[in-house]
Amino acid sequence: MPAGAHARASAPAVHAAITDAEPQLLAIAERLCGSPADARDLVQDTLERAMRQGIPDDVRNPRAYLATIMHNLFIDRCRAAKRHPSPEPLDDAACASEIVSIETADEPAWTRVTLDDVRAALAQIEPTFARVYAMHAFDHRSYEEIAGELAIERTTVGTRLNRARVKLRRILVERLGLEEAP
Repeated sequence: MPAGAHARASAPAVHAAITDAEPQLLAIAERLCGSPADARDLVQDTLERAMRQGIPDDVRNPRAYLATIMHNLFIDRCRAAKRHPSPEPLDDAACASEIVSIETADEPAWTRVTLDDVRAALAQIEPTFARVYAMHAFDHRSYEEIAGELAIERTTVGTRLNRARVKLRRILVERLGLEEAP
């Protein structure tokens, strides 16, 4: 046998070990995940990996081995979730149902700026800057898409977008009586 290779248990032996360990794995997964659906998914992934890879013959306690696989999968999921947090949709209907307007002294003045305020200020800046800003902020278009449509360089898109933001900020500060941030 090559160095580092381990003999694997036969498919019936793996199946027996999985059947024996599944209730215990589910209990552990529920404590880890906090959600029955996530716990079942974690156990399913654990069992799938065990079926694919098998259980080495030198493993004395298959339940502990399967629990270790499950724990490692859980850690991998946590790391992936930390790297890629799930975004929440920001459509008008969702925002309208969740907005609670409570004015406090600690609330920054910028939080009172509405989308209508931004659109009104956008109408006051040069069309060259306003169009790039609207395409990026409202149409969610990339720099490359904007550059292609307007037949300009990608860097020019960034420059115009930055200048539009500066101009919009100046207009909104003046119009709404907001204090300029340092």
